[in-house]
Amino acid sequence: MLIPLIFLSLGQGALSLPQPNAQAAPFQKFQVEPRASSVDWNAPRTDHGGFLAKRSGLHSEEFFNNPPRSILDVEPSSSFQAAALEEESSNSSSSKRATSGRWENLSGTAIGHPCPVSWGGQRMDLYQMGKDKRCQHKSRDSWTATSKWGAWEDMAGSFDAPPAACSRKQDNTHLFGKGTDGQCWHRSYSSGTWGAWQSMGGAVAHYPAACSWGKDHAAVYVSSTDGQCWHRRYDETPKAAGWNSWENIGGYLDGPPKAVTWGQDHTSIVCKGQDGQAWHKPYGISSTSKAWGEWENLGGSLDGPPAACAWNGRMDIFAKGTDGACWHKTLKNTTVTTLPKWGSWENMGGKLKEGTPPDVVAVDGGKKMEVYITGDDSAMFRKVWDSTTDKWTDSWEAMGGSVDSKPTAVTWDNGKVDVFGTGADGSIKRCFT
Repeated sequence: MLIPLIFLSLGQGALSLPQPNAQAAPFQKFQVEPRASSVDWNAPRTDHGGFLAKRSGLHSEEFFNNPPRSILDVEPSSSFQAAALEEESSNSSSSKRATSGRWENLSGTAIGHPCPVSWGGQRMDLYQMGKDKRCQHKSRDSWTATSKWGAWEDMAGSFDAPPAACSRKQDNTHLFGKGTDGQCWHRSYSSGTWGAWQSMGGAVAHYPAACSWGKDHAAVYVSSTDGQCWHRRYDETPKAAGWNSWENIGGYLDGPPKAVTWGQDHTSIVCKGQDGQAWHKPYGISSTSKAWGEWENLGGSLDGPPAACAWNGRMDIFAKGTDGACWHKTLKNTTVTTLPKWGSWENMGGKLKEGTPPDVVAVDGGKKMEVYITGDDSAMFRKVWDSTTDKWTDSWEAMGGSVDSKPTAVTWDNGKVDVFGTGADGSIKRCFT
């Protein structure tokens, strides 16, 4: 059964492109300078026992890998496996209001944003948390005229937040999620086979972040119920492979962390603090420092978690400000053992939909950056940075579409970019150019 893709038709004047230089109302002003925090982010916290404490009411692995549908009280996932894979026609309302961007309806019953990941080449994997709280997955291996996406695959589990995923190498994926019991859960794919869901423990408050800096490393980052950031890493050596214990890296988070890497032995964590400011904590800020640095106050007035990308010693972060605009800050050319000075916050304009932070990807080794937002009219927009000019496109480019979630972008096949969102009906929408 085909599930039609429906977009609301907008009358003339209903769509207003985000204005790059739009000014915020005084009571919503974005505060660019760091403010003094009421707590010391770098002082050791002694109140983190709850994250590792034994609790009652936790799911068993047997339950999590095959949760009874009578408990979840939903129809089997096969009810949406007949996906509507039709590309939108040129007469659709989304196409009429788009200056670029083509759209594909991948169906689904998602709650929250989708999670795309690519391990390289033409392979693409897409994950969602369905309305039945189970994880769903579909993939595609080639993009010929006759190839198609596979059907949605039921991955079981019992979640209350969207999943996160990363890939260490070809034919490998690490999948993470926040269970309805508050624990972090993990499932791995290797050489054509999925393992079972495994409990990683913890007391998690938001959806996790996943990151890999190389073929022998993967890591998951979470915000605990008391606002601290916790980290667990997987290392593979010639002698052994496995997960280390949870490591507490402190902080006072208000929302999920974001983890990015520019290469071997480096990770940066960015987040929104409970004071509304952006905060940053690096691991391996230089080739001689394989340790966590201190939390750094980046200022700002954030309305949601930040997005980030990194390559070759550079990192860029993006956030929805309390004024509704997209804001941007850059760390360039890190070659010293101490944290360098960041650039100033840059107002990129835009008018983001409530509850939808931006997303960004670095393309082709940092030759380009593409940042995406969901506008307040539910259409998607983007800006592109070009390394040859070190400049952003002047205005937001209308990509069309109609989504209720934040955008989630992925790079694949040496420079291609796809971006996904969840429609009001729960179906996953794919935008490509």
